[in-house]
Parts: sequence; structure tokens; C-alpha cells
Amino acid sequence: MPWVEITTREPLADDVRAHLARSISDTMETIEFGHPTEKARKVDWTWFHTLPANMWAVGGQFDDTYVSGRKLAFARIIAPEGFMNSQLKARALSEVAKNIREALAVGPDDDASGIWVVCAEERERHWLVGDHMTPLLEIVDMMEGDVSQERRDEMEALFDGQARLKDTFGIPK
Repeated sequence: MPWVEITTREPLADDVRAHLARSISDTMETIEFGHPTEKARKVDWTWFHTLPANMWAVGGQFDDTYVSGRKLAFARIIAPEGFMNSQLKARALSEVAKNIREALAVGPDDDASGIWVVCAEERERHWLVGDHMTPLLEIVDMMEGDVSQERRDEMEALFDGQARLKDTFGIPK
């Protein structure tokens, strides 16, 4: 966890997808838990989609007018809110983009501006683990990683602050 969804314009060979999936898993687990763990691997999913060239409109065009020989890929990192602070999100975005550039063999003539990576966060109580809502800090403990006390405190402060806002303004939990 989190989950990463990758869409490319050209199909990726099985070995390329396998290498990319492993490098993204290692990257994200290291960022989130300090290192990959077997427990995290069980819920660390990467999905691959291919949308052929005739399904990509770039600059409003379905031809290569604005593609200019670039490789095209879009990746979405889906993570529970609070799992990563701004610094960790920036690192995740950068490293996932690097993994994709390497997997697509982006050459020196390609400025990599056709590769986009975004991070979408799901708010607390907007996810289930198994059959129940599991607070983020419990998920962190389940993964058996090395999350610093400072990061734990930061996560807890985020959710405590949100709870206070809801209480102050009468927003349902």
C-alpha cells in the first residue's frame, strides 16, 4: 500500500511490467514504512492499463500533432490521507515518475513531459480493510514497518485536528 495505477499508450512487455511493479512496490514501501515488508506486500497493488493511441487526445488531437515522439503514461498513487506528508509525497511522485521513465526507456530526445504522476488521498473512514474501517495508525502497525514516532505524531495530529474541526462546526463524523 498504497496502490498505484499506471496507464500507458503502448503495451508493456511482461518483463517490463514485472520489473516496474517491483520497483514501484519497493519505492512506495520504503517511503511509507522505511523498507519493504512481507505484510505490506500483501496489500501493495499496482494495476496496469493500456489505452491505445486512438484513445489519447493530446492538445485536442487524436493524431501525433502534440505527441512529438514522447512516451505517454499516467500514474495515480492512491493512498490513505495522512500516510505521507508533503515531503514524502514529493519523493513518491518523483521516484514513481523515475521508475516509469526507466521502464519506458525514455530517451534523451524525450523531455518526459508526457509522463504524469499524481497522488490521490482517500480520507479517513473512506476505506475498509477486509470488512471494517481501520484507522491509519493501525494499518501502519499491521505493515510492521519502521515509521518514526515523529511521523506517527504527525499522523495523529492531522486526525485530531480534523476531529476538533468537526466538533467545533457540528460536522458529522
